[in-house]
Order: sequence, then C-alpha cells, then structure tokens
Amino acid sequence: MLQDLLSERLSFGAVLASSITGHLQSGALRLIAVYTDKRHPSFPDVPTLKESGVPVVQASFGGVLVPAKTPDEVVARLESSCREAVASPKYQAWARGANQVVDFQPGKDFERQVREDSRLKAATLARLGLATP
Repeated sequence: MLQDLLSERLSFGAVLASSITGHLQSGALRLIAVYTDKRHPSFPDVPTLKESGVPVVQASFGGVLVPAKTPDEVVARLESSCREAVASPKYQAWARGANQVVDFQPGKDFERQVREDSRLKAATLARLGLATP
C-alpha cells in the first residue's frame, strides 16, 4: 500500500506512523488523522479520527509471544526482561526516534487486549457479512 500511496495509485491509506516518518518529513505523504484515542506525541497537530468525526479507535500493538506450554518461570523471566528493556533510556530514545508509543503491559493484560481486539474485529466482520462460519 505504501508504494501505491507514493506513486499516487491510491488517494489514501492506513499505515503505521513509524513506517512513514521519512516520507512525512520529505513531504511525499501527509498524515491527516491517527487511529488512536489521543493524539500521537510525535504528531501533536494531527487530529484523531474521532476528533475528525469518525468514531473509530484502532491502536496498533505488538508483543512477545511464546508457545502455550512454556514453563511459568521462563515466562516470568521474559516478562521481567522485557519490562526492564522497555524502561531503559536507550530503548525509550529509540522508540521516540521511531515514532513508537510504548506501553508495556504484563502478559495477562496483553492477552486480555489481544482477545478484546479479536472480539471487536470478529464483530465488525460479522456486521459486514464477512465472517466465516
């Protein structure tokens, strides 16, 4: 989609802000709204979709996953290491430079977020008649 936006085969698209920073800085693309519930700290002058009259909030997120049978002590160590890494000044500086908003969540909270996101997307697909049996 990014290449189609840059070549003007598409008039608009939805991409991660962190993937288009250079194109925004060069003027090749213009950010007109963000999907989050509040303005992005790297783009404080860009309104949210909700502020623009579209009642949509769809924040992107990612996380570290392990196989379901991973021992609890391994999971706990990974979670602790991730928490430490995310809190480090070096990681925070990298995240700001990449226009990433970092919100560390413990595994149980992240699992809840993934499940809720899946539920909302399934409901949207069903409403659009696109759900699979």
